[in-house]
Amino acid sequence: MAVLAYQFPDGDIKKMSGRWVKSSIEDLPLDHFFISNFTKSEVFYFVAEQVIEKIVNQSLYFNSSDSIFVVHPKAYLNGLQYFIDGFEHEGIQKAIFSRIKLVEKHKEDNIDGIFHSLTDRYKHEALVYLVSDEKFGTWMGATPEILLSGNQELMKSVALAGTKREKEDEWTKKEEEEHQYVVDFVKTKIASQAPLRLQVLPTETVKKGAVYHLETRFEFSIAPIKWNTLMRSLHPTPAVCGTPQEAAQKYILENEPHDRMFYTGLIGWRGKESLSVYVNLRCMQVVSDAFALYLGGGITQSSDIVSELQETEDKSETLLKAIVN
Repeated sequence: MAVLAYQFPDGDIKKMSGRWVKSSIEDLPLDHFFISNFTKSEVFYFVAEQVIEKIVNQSLYFNSSDSIFVVHPKAYLNGLQYFIDGFEHEGIQKAIFSRIKLVEKHKEDNIDGIFHSLTDRYKHEALVYLVSDEKFGTWMGATPEILLSGNQELMKSVALAGTKREKEDEWTKKEEEEHQYVVDFVKTKIASQAPLRLQVLPTETVKKGAVYHLETRFEFSIAPIKWNTLMRSLHPTPAVCGTPQEAAQKYILENEPHDRMFYTGLIGWRGKESLSVYVNLRCMQVVSDAFALYLGGGITQSSDIVSELQETEDKSETLLKAIVN
């Protein structure tokens, strides 16, 4: 049985069974929930058939953990240093490097309970979701990063980058620089489609899950006919890819040791009158005997590799708290 469950920030929980249909970003039908991979080469939308009360483990599709490529932390550090060493030659200022962390799954782990733990914890700040189908297995997450959300009168986007664990910690120059790459990119892309109506709000420090980020919000108006074009040009932002965009994406695909699949792809609702699309962060694939957490960080030439590894551990707490609970 194909399943979709989700809760938008401050929204109601919805659970349903139905069909996941493969499509493309260009051909997505309106008024459907959808999910894509990092490169947008794999896109699926959901056709609901029945409302369900509870997600039953036995009704979900769990891939084997043998398909998950996990590296030891020491190997991750070596790979990250190699990743950074190629920046100058490739002309890259920033790129995201990710890893997969496996957490043991027990027979008594209730997926419906974990989903509700996430909806309770992040009701106001994230799109919480669960998707399952034989085509791609089972994925779950709580992503705080809005790509585009709003309607014809008012559309919003967010630049979210830079990470620290404690509110009292000072922002480093590296983190501020990393965030500014995202701000400049998002502002340029929006201005190309809505140049006269763009408002950039002051940057704030916000808590998203277990960590703090720098956040800059954008507000503007744009005709629905341009929504799809803007969505495609904004993603992937430097927050999940890098800068320059094309060079960073090519470099990631060539050097990351695993397939990101839905991690850092698009997820959300594309409607006739409204849009609510997120970048898929803080997510995990639920496999036969484990939870595979996808974790990454923005890397620049000034990155400290040990600190970057710790950042991925800090980000894992968003999902780990729900799993352990």
